[in-house]
Amino acid sequence: MSDTMPSNTRLWDSLGKTDPAHTKGFKRAGGFSGTAIKPMWQNKRMTEQFGPCGIGWGMHEPKFNVQFADKEGLVFCHIAVWYKEGDDIGIVYGVGGDKFLIQQSSGLRSSDEAFKAAFTDAIGNALKFIGVAADVHMGLFDDSKYVSEMKKEFTKRPAPEDESQEPGPTRITK
Repeated sequence: MSDTMPSNTRLWDSLGKTDPAHTKGFKRAGGFSGTAIKPMWQNKRMTEQFGPCGIGWGMHEPKFNVQFADKEGLVFCHIAVWYKEGDDIGIVYGVGGDKFLIQQSSGLRSSDEAFKAAFTDAIGNALKFIGVAADVHMGLFDDSKYVSEMKKEFTKRPAPEDESQEPGPTRITK
């Protein structure tokens, strides 16, 4: 590949490895289990790659859709996430969902976190398309040897643009 042509996998190569310290295992009803990625870590990775949210990357206003299934209420969030690379702007889409009305053996329970959870889920699903935490989504975190390698790699990595040795900006207050 020439130096003038960017790699089609440049974002995946940069964003695809996940720090195990920012994941946690989960189990759902029916025996389904997996690895969850902390949403703020994903936001941090985007900020490291593209700059501050709202300037180098961000999202358009979410659209929510409410559905009822039997006695339960579900909310779905549709989101467009944008990012800048030079003069180009990329857009990826994601859908997330949660229940805001849950049928339990003791009766109905409501969740005031459902819309926020659906929004967060939608952003994470959109970020998959540019490779954020691709290794988790590709099932590599099912391999304990791979996770061990990632722990070692992220322990060795310096913090991005670590300016701890340099004096910070001067702030004048009254």
